[in-house]
Parts: sequence; structure tokens; C-alpha cells
Amino acid sequence: MSSGTSRRGKGRSGNQKKQGSPPLPLARELFPELNATFYTADPAAFLHLRIEMLSLMALSMADLAPVLAKHRRIGAVEFNPTGPPDDDQRQRYLVAEAQIVFHHAAEMILRMFFAHVEAPDCPWLGMASSTSFVEFKHKVEATLKAGFDEADIANVFLGGSDPIDAAIRVTDGEFADSVKAVRLLLGFCADRLLTESFLYNAAKHGLTTVQLDESTKLSWGAKDKDRITIHTGPMLAYLHKPAAPNAPKEGPKWHISTTGPLPDQDLAVSTLVYRALRSLWSVAKRRYTAESGELILFTHQDVETCIYGPIASSMNVVRTAVMELQKKKPDGSLTSIGIEFRGPQIPESWSTRDVSNSPAKTVNLPVRQRDRRFSYDSSRALLPFSPKGSSRV
Repeated sequence: MSSGTSRRGKGRSGNQKKQGSPPLPLARELFPELNATFYTADPAAFLHLRIEMLSLMALSMADLAPVLAKHRRIGAVEFNPTGPPDDDQRQRYLVAEAQIVFHHAAEMILRMFFAHVEAPDCPWLGMASSTSFVEFKHKVEATLKAGFDEADIANVFLGGSDPIDAAIRVTDGEFADSVKAVRLLLGFCADRLLTESFLYNAAKHGLTTVQLDESTKLSWGAKDKDRITIHTGPMLAYLHKPAAPNAPKEGPKWHISTTGPLPDQDLAVSTLVYRALRSLWSVAKRRYTAESGELILFTHQDVETCIYGPIASSMNVVRTAVMELQKKKPDGSLTSIGIEFRGPQIPESWSTRDVSNSPAKTVNLPVRQRDRRFSYDSSRALLPFSPKGSSRV
């Protein structure tokens, strides 16, 4: 008497080889369809909308109240208004979400850059292959130490090695300055991604940061009359084990840090990331799908203003204070208090006099002869959703 459970045979499928043999490589015929599909997305637009929605929280309650009072429907679910948040709630949300938006933007642009440099045949595969954050972090650290390659930046974000190669109407000076600007932007994103990972994790995973209010003040000095103020204004407090992300494993454990938020810097830099991603995407679409587009150029000075302007405006000389939590010794006494201060760095060459509100420059990115593709009328595709004309089989 047999049971109702069928037994599967141990035969191998047509794509499988003997156990222990290397996996088969992907068919390169897939790449055109994968590329054509990938570049129908628009990650820059998603980031831009996040920035726009968050910046609305800076409006007055008089402006927000009529919108927040409206009923909303998403699919089959209706959301009823619950009343507008008070000013403190809005400010706390703005600070916390700005941190998350910036780190999302920073990781996005770095991963996109690496994928388009390292997996030029199919960047989507490069993005999907980067599944280990530890490996990604090491790559960011190594690239930051060596310096982001300007030739790679020019090709990925501007579409060529120079204006003629990219077929864009800018001067050699504008081209070089744009490369320099993106290089500074990538470096800043990489540095904060590495050094502020504890803060980002605390904000993202469970929102375990505690926001200290406007009255918070840090001062330093042996005697009251000699004490100087090194930070005033709100701060984010969060717990972490090592003193820093790159601290030695055998180092002291359990620390509490307080970091002065800069939501203006977070959103200003994220906006530059959005513009850089728009350009990267246009360059890639031209290369892989032979579609014309446009680049959004910004200057090295623009990046410096977005980074250093908010720091100068805050008037604080310390951004983060790290304190090791006290331990109890065998004799019952407590260990001493040790505090490390980490301040924002502004280059001596930068001045608020350099700040300008010049608009970003948009230039056309025409399709070149080498970008033009042949017309394929294949009735067979390897993917069920491939854009028309992308199949090569």
C-alpha cells in the first residue's frame, strides 16, 4: 500500500552538471534585455520625491493643516486624518528622516558608481551581486583611501573622457570642474557612510536615537570660569559597543554618543546626489539603450557650499561627543569618565563669501554614432517582460 506522497527522482535538469562542477555562466544574450529593462526604472526620481516630501515638513502649520486634514486612499485602504503634528514632532521627524534619506542616497550613489565601473556589460548584475555589506564597506574604505578615479567619474557621470568624447556642449574647464565636484561628493558620502554607521543604524533599525532638545549645551574646561561652549542646540544620543566603526575588536565596549544633527546639510547633499544620479542614469541609458538625455552639472563650489555652509551656520565646533560608559571595578569603584570630541572640518580655503545660489546647469546628452543600435525584429525573447526591440535571440 503506497502513501499519497510522490517521490521525486534524483535526475538532474538540463542546466545542471555533476555535483562539484562550476555553475554555468549566464547567457550573454540576456544582457541587452536586462539592460533595456533596468533602465526603464528611475531611482533618481524616487530619491527626489523623498527629499520633496520631507522638506514639506519645514512649512508652517498654516500651510500644512489643509493638506493633512484631507482623507487619503491607497488602493482599497482609506487613511483618515489624525490631526496635524505639533512643531516639536515635526522637527524630530525632520531630523531623524533627513539622516535616513542622506544615508540611503549616499549608499545608492556609491553602489551605482561601482556597478557601472565594475560590471560595464550589465550594471544591474553588478548591483544585485553586491549582497555583503561588509565587502561593500571595505570597498568604500579602500576607494576613499586611494581616491575616486577621475576617469571613471567622467565616463560614468558625464558620458566620456572629455567634452568631445561625451558629445556635450561644455568647456574643458566646466567638464573638469564637474568631475572634481562629483569626486568631492562621492568622497563626502563615503566618509559619512563609514564614520556615522552607528548613528544611521540607530535611526534606521528601531529608531533608537534619543533627541535632546534645543537647550542642550556642551562645554569644556577645567574650571567654570574657563569653560568654553563647544556645542549648543539639539543632539541625537545613541548607544553603541565599540568606540567607532573602525575601532579594534579588543578595544573598550559600550559607549554613548551625542551628535548634532544637520538636516540642512543632509537634504542639500542628498539633492546633489539626486542630480548626479540623474546624470549617471542618462549616460547609462544612452550607452545601453541608445536614448538621448540630459546631464545636470554642478560645480565643486556647489558641493562645498552644501557641505560646509550648514556647518558654518551652526556655529558649533563639535559635532559628536563619544563617552565610554562607566564600568564597575572589582573593589566596587567606578571607572573614570573619558570623552572624545569629533568636530566638523571646514577647509581654511573655504569661506562663506564663496556661497552663491547659481542654478544647476542642464546640458543635452545626444546619442552618438557608437551608441546607435541595430534594429532587431526577433519574435523570441529570453525574459517575459523585455522592452520591444531588446531581444538578441
